[in-house]
Amino acid sequence: MQLSEQKTGIPEVKADRSFLEIVENFTDPREALREAISNALDWSASTIKIKVYEDARANRELVIKIWDNGLGLTRERFVAFWNLADSPGLQTDEFGRKLGPMVGEKGHGTKTFWKCRQIEVESIAREEDGSDWRVLGEMREPIHTLKQGKVPNYEYVEGPGQGKETFTEVTIKGYHAHSHEVFRHETLKDYIQWFTKFGSIELELQIDTHKGKVIELQGLGQADPEPILFGHPFPPLSNNIKQLEKQYQDTWPRYYVNKWVFPSVPIDGYPGSRIDIVFYLEGDSAKRQHNTMLTRPGRPPERWHYTVSSRYGLYVCKDWIPLPASQRVSEWVAKKSEWTLYHAFVNCQDFELTANRGSIGNTDRDFLIKVQEAVENLFQTQIKKSQEYQIYDEEIEFTERRSVVERTEEEEKTDLEKRHYHAKKKRIAQYKAPQRPSVLLVEPRQEAEVLILFSVIKALRPNLFEFEIVDYSTSRGIDALCILESAQGGLQKGNLRYVEFKRALTHEFRDHTFARLAAIVCWECNLENGAKVRDLAGRERILQISKSEDHTVYMLLAPPELPANNIKVYVLKEYLKEKLGVSFKTRST
Repeated sequence: MQLSEQKTGIPEVKADRSFLEIVENFTDPREALREAISNALDWSASTIKIKVYEDARANRELVIKIWDNGLGLTRERFVAFWNLADSPGLQTDEFGRKLGPMVGEKGHGTKTFWKCRQIEVESIAREEDGSDWRVLGEMREPIHTLKQGKVPNYEYVEGPGQGKETFTEVTIKGYHAHSHEVFRHETLKDYIQWFTKFGSIELELQIDTHKGKVIELQGLGQADPEPILFGHPFPPLSNNIKQLEKQYQDTWPRYYVNKWVFPSVPIDGYPGSRIDIVFYLEGDSAKRQHNTMLTRPGRPPERWHYTVSSRYGLYVCKDWIPLPASQRVSEWVAKKSEWTLYHAFVNCQDFELTANRGSIGNTDRDFLIKVQEAVENLFQTQIKKSQEYQIYDEEIEFTERRSVVERTEEEEKTDLEKRHYHAKKKRIAQYKAPQRPSVLLVEPRQEAEVLILFSVIKALRPNLFEFEIVDYSTSRGIDALCILESAQGGLQKGNLRYVEFKRALTHEFRDHTFARLAAIVCWECNLENGAKVRDLAGRERILQISKSEDHTVYMLLAPPELPANNIKVYVLKEYLKEKLGVSFKTRST
């Protein structure tokens, strides 16, 4: 067969699909503000004004207005504002590594604005020849047009700036958000201070490029703009233990605050890369005094409040901006019981982020392992072994011993009264197994009590559960090692699986991964059929609730692409009633 001479082809990009994919990669509607803030700071803004409101004239559509006093949009930057993968300010060295303090590098950020009805842009900038340029542009129905398979057009008019100060104002009308709740003023302020460039940790590292800059924020429900200063909010240091003991007695650890900062830490095997670490150790009361979004005893929680455990820990950062809470790597430095003490960050400019800056998942795995080793080594050798940390640990231990010794008879009497009150309120059930005496079962209130109830039932009815327990542990929650009934070969390492005991099954499963989990034993489950449950590694499974002949079956389904077993969930409250006829009732007094 005769072949033609060699020819050359050039791959093409389907522009509409590329734009749409990037736009839809951004799933948190507040990311539009994150990108706008980064752009403003990249172009030298010192003041940014953000206003979010609902326009009653347009069916209460959401409007976001962002103004900054930066250098404005030159002709080049105005075109790049609409383009994809166009970052005119990006500087790289000869090997492609980003140089300078600018955040923008992918040219994706402003596409977060496109989930809306209309975008309006106004700006004045100085061109390289010294002339002023003013532009007013708009794009109508960007997301609707993309979904029709077309790239939306933008229109603009231009003219001289007439010597006025440079600025940029972007107005996003009809912004798509499943709920306007995320644009509540308190929620927006918290997001800005934690997950945008304005929440950067760089001031702790003596990087003062943006020090003193301010955002004037007016979110939904806020009557007047509130100024927010640049920099992540940390509580003031409070590490004089003697003074804290004098003021707070044995509760002093709740108010303790100390910090360790390590800039430019080398990474073994990667001499061209560095990490920065900012590590605060904070008691819960100190956190709550400084962070009004935290839930606290004695105050009814609002929908937008969150717990210490859901927010604090060790965060990864790039450009000194923390990534979302789902990307925390607290396990690098501590067991779960210690996570909530830490308010810590590790920044690396060589992390490779996904297009929406939501994950370090694009980072080379070997490099990430070395970063983890560097963080672990520094934590063990320079933080935990520092004089301040050792004194803190010793005083904690001494306080705990003293608390036990100083427990008075009156306190024991009070405790006894409380226990008596709760005992009367507990629900109980009588159960008689075949050829066994009747026993009293007590409804569990804690994980440990779930284990006790399980142990009693397992002893009375050994075949009720499809596994055999071989070991218990309380080092990471309450769990057990088991062998499944179907396993061949008995007590061999390859046959061992975990069983986890829980008071209630929730969306977050933080004590183990699903990989070697055989079953979960809990008292109750308030999740619905189809609910997602996430494990320690961030992997998700779907909860399936179905009916068998004699009981309700709860199962965490393995993803179809993985060769893994489903995980059975024993919800004792229902399981015992349906299998054994055991119902718990309030104790008669």
